[in-house]
Amino acid sequence: MKVFKFLLLGIVLMFFLGGGLYYYEINMKKITINKTVEFEKGERVGELLKKLGVKEDIFLKIYFRITGVSSEIKAGYYQLSDRYTVVELFQILKEGRTEMVKVTIPEGYTIKEIKKLLIDKKMITEKEFQLALNKVKFPYITPNNNFEGYFFPDTYYFAKGSKADVIVNTFLGEFLKRYPVEKYGQSEEAKKDFYKKLIMASIIEREAVLDKEKPIIASVFYNRLKKGMRLGSDATINYIFNYEKRRIYYKDLKIDSPYNTYKNYGLTPTPIGNPGKISISASLNPAKTDYLFFVATYDGTQSHHFTKTYKEHMEYQRKNKNKPK
Repeated sequence: MKVFKFLLLGIVLMFFLGGGLYYYEINMKKITINKTVEFEKGERVGELLKKLGVKEDIFLKIYFRITGVSSEIKAGYYQLSDRYTVVELFQILKEGRTEMVKVTIPEGYTIKEIKKLLIDKKMITEKEFQLALNKVKFPYITPNNNFEGYFFPDTYYFAKGSKADVIVNTFLGEFLKRYPVEKYGQSEEAKKDFYKKLIMASIIEREAVLDKEKPIIASVFYNRLKKGMRLGSDATINYIFNYEKRRIYYKDLKIDSPYNTYKNYGLTPTPIGNPGKISISASLNPAKTDYLFFVATYDGTQSHHFTKTYKEHMEYQRKNKNKPK
């Protein structure tokens, strides 16, 4: 009889101890999380826990079984930056309180394309976007409030319902973080020089396919400018057409526009898109070459053939353009 009582007492104690430990692990113990994660539709909650760096132990399994909360989490992006109990964490995920919207700006995208991307995601309206730009105080050159070139290509996460001001200033803030005015625009002359290099970077971004060729393409354009030649960039023509043309024809080269570098000398008035870091680096640090011309190779590698003279340039095209790829 005594043995039975001791066993019963032991079971009762274990029950209360286990219950107390469960309560502590679920309702009191804090987990530090500082991550932005995606929870995809149909994904197991265990995968989400791995992304968050949280171990799926016996207490969590019991919690999921009792509450059923693991099946109620909304798919989406979440930014978590605090200390949470299990109950707090899964209540947030269940309610979607820190749900984020993911925005990726591809390299070379224009502000017009970025605006459309944001409108399609229902993050802003055209009017809100323009009003936000009108209110921006920015240290670099923005002719006629033109911010082309300064919306840095990257992946961003915004809380649902973020204001247009927050969105615009996040893009521009990322640019300033990478290219601080203290380093690149210490004087008005330095700002003008940097703006010219940003324009060049935007042209390189749209002309080059391979990153390794960007410094070489930069050298070609700088060499042309030094010799007083026109840049003759197809990318600047396509910018006039909002990059909607799959192919540039000879008649397009005659269009009357300050962005037509076949008719006008020097750079375009503004960047023709928003260049990424490799293109900006190529513009700031071009390769040292004597090349003045380049043309896409005919081997399907998306590379370019570079030459020093127009005669070599034309000879290469004559010999190779009809070769099978």
